Amino acid sequence: YQTVPFRQDTAYMAIGERTNANGSKKFREAMLEARWDDCVEMARDQIREGAHMLDLCVDYVGRDGVADMRELAGRFATASTLPIVLDSTEVDVLRAGLEKLGGRAVINSVNYEDGDGPESRFAKVTRLAQEHGAALIALTIDEEGQARTVETKVAIAERLIEDLTTNWGIHESDILIDTLTFTICTGQEESRKDGIATIEAIRELKRRRPDVQTTLGLSNISFGLNPAARILLNSVFLDECVKAGLDSAIVHASKILPIARFDEEQVTTALDLIYDRRVAQQGDEPAYDPLQKLMALFEGATTKSLKAGKAEELAALPLDERLKRRIIDGEKNGLEADLAEALQT
Repeated sequence: YQTVPFRQDTAYMAIGERTNANGSKKFREAMLEARWDDCVEMARDQIREGAHMLDLCVDYVGRDGVADMRELAGRFATASTLPIVLDSTEVDVLRAGLEKLGGRAVINSVNYEDGDGPESRFAKVTRLAQEHGAALIALTIDEEGQARTVETKVAIAERLIEDLTTNWGIHESDILIDTLTFTICTGQEESRKDGIATIEAIRELKRRRPDVQTTLGLSNISFGLNPAARILLNSVFLDECVKAGLDSAIVHASKILPIARFDEEQVTTALDLIYDRRVAQQGDEPAYDPLQKLMALFEGATTKSLKAGKAEELAALPLDERLKRRIIDGEKNGLEADLAEALQT
């Protein structure tokens, strides 16, 4: 095992999301067919892509989650040196994972959906974390539901932190608060400011509790867009959250790109969407809706075309600038050929 600090010099800690049976069809099918080596290879792919931790979720209706977790957590423990985030709604499944891992794990997650009594899921999972020395992801959800406003997110976070530290003896530095991410791409009025609420809740929480970690299930923000547009919005939203103090995010690391890789118009439109900078029609000036503009910018675009466009842009640069961009952006494709060319000149 290797030690991985929650706070990374790379600005945020990437928790790989692809080994989650709920979020990845490829991983789920491999698990259902007991293709365990394929599951492990997906974990290794995420490591190669730059993940610092791996999110492991085996929850699937009709499956023996305990058996699946034992199988995969045991294999991950020997195939990877990265810490594992155990992600399940079932306490027994979490316990099975903790018993298979030699290093320290993170449990995803606890909340107050069914209260905080001695028989609540919150109490059972927190007790498990306490017994195994695991860190905890805590969601800003209480008995009234998911927090949508800055004030509610921060209030529930404060309740969670106070409870976990005072009543359970868990250190602030072992708590990762998830202020929740909702899609801002439905066009519905009530969701337009959800991105702002998440960013500002992170900022306020880090101001109040600098030792507490923050995390997000990032990709929800762009749900409803085509895959190429999702890469842009996820990347820009992550950048804004990191600026506000975000410590980690559950992401597909290879689908988060440096902001400099996108056109200025694309980035501006994404920021306008995140911060709800709509403009009503004024005289002959048409109304401006960044959601509609973003959809228009990426109409017919694919992730392959997005990458192809960037590859062409790189190829047109002088060799020294091309090398610099590949190294700064972590772009491995073509790096070997460019290095060979540089050695010959």
